[in-house]
Amino acid sequence: MKILKNIITGIGIVAAILCALIILSAINPGITRTLSSLLSGNGLPKQEEESGEAGETHQEEEPETLDAPSDTPAGTEGEEETSEGDSGLPEEEEEMGTGQSVQRQPEEPDRSFSGSEDRGGRVRGTNGYEPPSESGVSVPEAVSGKSGYEPITEKAEELPDAEGGEYTSDLGYGETGDNLSFDSIFYPYYQMLDPKGQHLYRQIYANAAAYNAAFVPIEAVPVSELKDVIMAVYNDHPELFWLNTVYTCKYDQNRICAELELEFNMTLEELTPASRTFYNITNEILAQVQGLGVYEKESRLHDILIDRVEYDKGVDKNQSAYSALVDGKSVCAGYARAYQYLMQRTGIPCFYCTGYAGTDHAWNIVGLDDGYYNVDVTWDDTEGGQYDYFNKTDEAYADTHVRRELSVNLPKCEGQRYAVQ
Repeated sequence: MKILKNIITGIGIVAAILCALIILSAINPGITRTLSSLLSGNGLPKQEEESGEAGETHQEEEPETLDAPSDTPAGTEGEEETSEGDSGLPEEEEEMGTGQSVQRQPEEPDRSFSGSEDRGGRVRGTNGYEPPSESGVSVPEAVSGKSGYEPITEKAEELPDAEGGEYTSDLGYGETGDNLSFDSIFYPYYQMLDPKGQHLYRQIYANAAAYNAAFVPIEAVPVSELKDVIMAVYNDHPELFWLNTVYTCKYDQNRICAELELEFNMTLEELTPASRTFYNITNEILAQVQGLGVYEKESRLHDILIDRVEYDKGVDKNQSAYSALVDGKSVCAGYARAYQYLMQRTGIPCFYCTGYAGTDHAWNIVGLDDGYYNVDVTWDDTEGGQYDYFNKTDEAYADTHVRRELSVNLPKCEGQRYAVQ
């Protein structure tokens, strides 16, 4: 009898425990998962294990999606098509609207915008150009001091810290430039950029052309990569003669450019009459070479600039084609950009090339039917030396000119048929 009584008591205790567990499981289902995991030998449930504390769970937040900006341009020839419901903009672009707070995270770039590689302590161009040693450069006395090129200069400003790294901008994208395309034959610097850089290039060009100085970059680009894009726009487009070589980048705590501001060398009111004068003069010059062959146009435009332009470091806007063509006074940058513009207008590939020639210097690279040639109109503007630096190979320039920065990626100059000895 005593044994039976103990059995009945034990069954009652077990039943009471099971009832208690059932009630607790109904109140907190997590206990059931824990008991199941412990009995099976699997340890804590996954969510609790990741949190590091029993009973604490982790849930990923859904990303916030903002509406795409509405200031997209009207479609024109060359605009890329997008599917219905797709804004055609990368994720960073869709997150930006005028007056909105946005947080951008730093990204690892696919590659350097310059697309060049380090070789023996020097940068080798993507087209095979290998810069000679700058220590071997010797500037002839006849052209000593004939330089004046000013490199692209950045003014970087850090935005005030905000909670979570967010910033609020009153600026929009301005002109996106998504309807633009650039021929690889005439605009080589555009081709040197990766797709993200090209997207930003189009926006910068479109805003500069529209005389819109300040805007939010359409790509989340680090401060360290922005200079190459600005340089590419500037080097490809001498027709933007009002665009200065200085720009301001305002960046967030992740060093991502949040606002970009270009500098212009004249007011909008001055630009309209200046443009009219600029184009009238260039049309008069181009009329003088109409009907000539390619080489004859090249050499004639070279000679016209030497006749019209006087080397003068003190002239205003001396980094622009305007100073050479309208004012008739400039430095190497003005000579080279004027020659580039005139040659582009005749349909002859002509690139703005920058580098070292005893100091910072600018000249041109011209594409003819058998290859490319170096041309330095500034140094040819000397008494009795009119063709000393006209249509020369890289080998002939090795002792006097060394390319730098993006210009190392321009084509090698190895043409022979039109070389001047």
